[in-house]
Amino acid sequence: MAEVTGALKPMSKLDGPLALPLIGNMHQIRLDRLHRQLEDWADRYGVLYRVYFGPYGVAVCSEAETIQRVLNQRPEKFQRSRGLHSAAREMGLNGVFAVEGEDWRLQRRIIVSALNRARLAPFYANIHTLAGRLKTRWEGAAGRRETVDLCRDLMRFTVDVVAWLAFGTDFNTLETDGPIIQQNLDKVFPILHRRASAPFHYWRYVKLPSDHALDRALEQLRIQAGALIQEARQRLVDNPARRDAPENFLEALIVAGDQEYEAGAGISDEEIFANVGTLLLAGEDTTANSMAWMIDDFIQHPEHFARARAEADAVIAPAAIAGTFEAAGQLPFLDAFCNESMRLRPVAPLNMAEALEDVEVLGYRLPKGTGIFLLSRRIATRNENFGDGMQFDPDRWLVKPAQRNIPHNTRAFMPFGAGTRLCPGRSLAMLQIRTVISMICRNFDVELADPGQDIREQLAFTMVPVGLQVRFRRRQPG
Repeated sequence: MAEVTGALKPMSKLDGPLALPLIGNMHQIRLDRLHRQLEDWADRYGVLYRVYFGPYGVAVCSEAETIQRVLNQRPEKFQRSRGLHSAAREMGLNGVFAVEGEDWRLQRRIIVSALNRARLAPFYANIHTLAGRLKTRWEGAAGRRETVDLCRDLMRFTVDVVAWLAFGTDFNTLETDGPIIQQNLDKVFPILHRRASAPFHYWRYVKLPSDHALDRALEQLRIQAGALIQEARQRLVDNPARRDAPENFLEALIVAGDQEYEAGAGISDEEIFANVGTLLLAGEDTTANSMAWMIDDFIQHPEHFARARAEADAVIAPAAIAGTFEAAGQLPFLDAFCNESMRLRPVAPLNMAEALEDVEVLGYRLPKGTGIFLLSRRIATRNENFGDGMQFDPDRWLVKPAQRNIPHNTRAFMPFGAGTRLCPGRSLAMLQIRTVISMICRNFDVELADPGQDIREQLAFTMVPVGLQVRFRRRQPG
């Protein structure tokens, strides 16, 4: 950011929707459509405007380079919002996603080590097994002509993947009802989103039924995760050789935390739970919803589905599922298709930061403590960043921009964030996406259960496709 000087305009001079006393713009905002409302106002008020959540003024930015600078200046000049940090801490989920400062640096180093490519390559056999179960589940639904709740099935798959990676435990929610952890995960993100955006912490005084349900879910998660943590510690005691070669994320986290403790730092069981819980939540929700949007895009664009199928046939055949870690990474058109889907319908269409000092943003002074919404989806759809920005065009990722003579600003594409807090689970997410989407291409045709159904975007911390019911048909020969 530029140096803050007296010549800057005060934040009060920013344009924005008319706010009412005390409640601000809350009467105009539905939290489940917050991203849409902020994008609509950006069309009217420009790339930087202000909005009020209760009495608190928040800046809203949709200028690509400014968003990049904000994200790259964390954690020195910006942090995640106090609302998110406070809500996550109260829930016991202040893992690497929510913590700041030295706590973040310590936990980030441990998480990145546990999720590096060297650990994912041997884990691919487990992903392959789970993709096979998902294929069998959908074959059964196809044979019975059943309607499939796509998001629910994909979340079963992703929670199985993350649990196997995190705990070394096969939850197998694809073939059974699964353990308590899986049954309670879906209660967390919607309330985290609501609390992070609330101008008043009502739940500290009066709890709604949904808040009581959250408390019960979190207690069950702590009990189940606590037992798994203790089992992992006991395995390391019984077999000390595992400390040199941990067999899952939880063991790696414990070992790395113990090493940090010996070096004068440390990570507690509460912090281990926070990071395991974060991995389960983020790994289940974001990856599953990303795949759901991609499958809907295939339905809407059958010509691209045909191209992805031809590529999968060439790379994977005669197998039904990519058989190796390397094969799953040799699908360039599929990767381009996924990029385009994540550009237009990312599961994180906005981010929020908070200034740790007075900062300059596009000629305005934002005081210390000011929140700023970063509209990452809007910048990725603007024509100045991507030519014909609202058009679904996977080829933009395959042809050099100079050859097409249209804008292609990859700095405006950030489905996994940007800067030092780039999502550490992105490699795991893309590995699951490539495996499942290519498996669909090889084995199924898919259609909307009701061609007239309205697929709505709903923000529940991540952007969820509501109403996405599909039917699978086994692929016909020829």
